[in-house]
Amino acid sequence: MQRIILDVDSAGDDILAVLFAAAHPDIKLEGVTTVTGAAGPIKQVTDVVLNTLSLAGRDDIPVHAGAWRPIVGHAKAAMEAPVHFEKRLTARFGDRLTVFNPPAPEPTRQANPGHAVDFIIDTVRANPGEITLVTTGPTTNAALAILQEPALPSLLKNILVLGGNFTTPGNMTPLSEYNIWADPEASRIVLNADVDKILVPLDICEDNRVADSMLTRDDLADMASVGAHNAVVDMIGKVFPIYIDIWREFFGLVGFPMDDVITVALAFAPDLVTTTAPLFADVVIEKGVARGQVVAYRGHQILPGGDGPRTTRIATGLDGRRFLSIFKATMARYARAEGLGTAA
Repeated sequence: MQRIILDVDSAGDDILAVLFAAAHPDIKLEGVTTVTGAAGPIKQVTDVVLNTLSLAGRDDIPVHAGAWRPIVGHAKAAMEAPVHFEKRLTARFGDRLTVFNPPAPEPTRQANPGHAVDFIIDTVRANPGEITLVTTGPTTNAALAILQEPALPSLLKNILVLGGNFTTPGNMTPLSEYNIWADPEASRIVLNADVDKILVPLDICEDNRVADSMLTRDDLADMASVGAHNAVVDMIGKVFPIYIDIWREFFGLVGFPMDDVITVALAFAPDLVTTTAPLFADVVIEKGVARGQVVAYRGHQILPGGDGPRTTRIATGLDGRRFLSIFKATMARYARAEGLGTAA
């Protein structure tokens, strides 16, 4: 049983990651923390998590709202661009976009009191060496926690970070991936921290070389065949066809990439990926097209800045077929539950 704190920004695959973490038998989800990111303001992000956990029958899991803006970030218009990405798709998809990142309805419960950063620090302090921090959005909360409690890296079991790109072009600039780009200063703090980390880049998530890890309409049909009249599986079947079609037609991928779920799965199955040896990873924070680029020191460089802690392993390959099988089996647990949307 792997104990994790899941830090999300509630974009599409974050929803699947929350459902996955809440149901998998090898994960104890200690809490979900939220950060402003690709889905919009912190209230939207937090309400999506609260509604997702209610759908899953897991209102017992704490939810703490966190950073409402990056430490530095970019111009306001640039930061908000991913939130309004769907406007570029209106001519092609029309009314189908109503289920793509819609405003969240008011949840039936409120977020827990206390800031996400305090929750992370308090939980890790109380359980030294036991907690894995999983970040699937901008790393602002994680960085603030490290700044506020410098001992945090030594108290964590490890960190799993979704972000960066090396062989696959970035999705914000040719050199930068969204989660790192959104708050490069925060990402630099996290990647420079002296704690074991696995970095999950676009290379093994949003590239057709790992097509067998992507969600397709066939997968939705497989899930529906074992989840008839189940609230969680019904929601996935209703909402995610538009995600599949956008990523196929707009991004040229064979299906919807499961970046966030892959990152969560490494908490209990790190052998799903092949990785580099532990190395020092840094982030470009200067203005320009390279801002937000992750730089991996793979050799024996002696240039200034290349001598940080060698504690980051970068994922370079993925057993996509095995991963997707694990995901669908986990969603089937909702179908076997006694009550709709309650994981057995």
